Amino acid sequence: CMSDRVTWYGKSHDYWSHVPSTVDGMLGGYGSLTHADLCSSAQFLAKLCNTGGLGTELALDCGAGIGRVTQGLLLNIFDRVEMLDTCQEHLDSACDYMGNELFARVSAQYCCGLEDFQPSPDTYHVVWIQWVIIYLSDYDFIDLLARFKASLKKDGYIVIKDNVTKAGCELDADDSSVTRSDNQLKLIFKKAGLELVEESFQKGFPRELYKVKYYALR
Repeated sequence: CMSDRVTWYGKSHDYWSHVPSTVDGMLGGYGSLTHADLCSSAQFLAKLCNTGGLGTELALDCGAGIGRVTQGLLLNIFDRVEMLDTCQEHLDSACDYMGNELFARVSAQYCCGLEDFQPSPDTYHVVWIQWVIIYLSDYDFIDLLARFKASLKKDGYIVIKDNVTKAGCELDADDSSVTRSDNQLKLIFKKAGLELVEESFQKGFPRELYKVKYYALR
């Protein structure tokens, strides 16, 4: 299903380029969940700060969109945040969404797909990857994680927050996404040479949605 790389990634880019630059758009019509999402994420990051000696200078927000997570989570903890997204239209909306004062602490924006992003080594205290790994092939996912591992500061973390299936993977042909199981994700982490330090489930989401899980890796 991922044999044609250009078509695969082009389809997901086309899908997101037609999504409104709003919180509801970023959350696929579930904008009402943003508070529960951000509160749970803050609790997970607090756990890492309390137990892992986490530095708080710079984070990277992957699949940042308009800056929902940058504004509502990362800038509450980190001095500066860099934003990465495949759609320039969403990045261009970030200043209006966040306001000038907060946006001034966004030190860089990258319009690039994760599969092509080349982070600088020894740069980030946290790489936050939420609801975006589903658009990567296994090969590109493993390769990206290895690059991000090298981009971490000492005691830094890659945090993945995403949907998980009960077993196997589920393909969505509309946006070229594949949702993986917990076991499949852990196998990918292992192949990328990463250690799983912390994991937990998101609470308070509707039962009809996928389960959402956090993974802290280094």
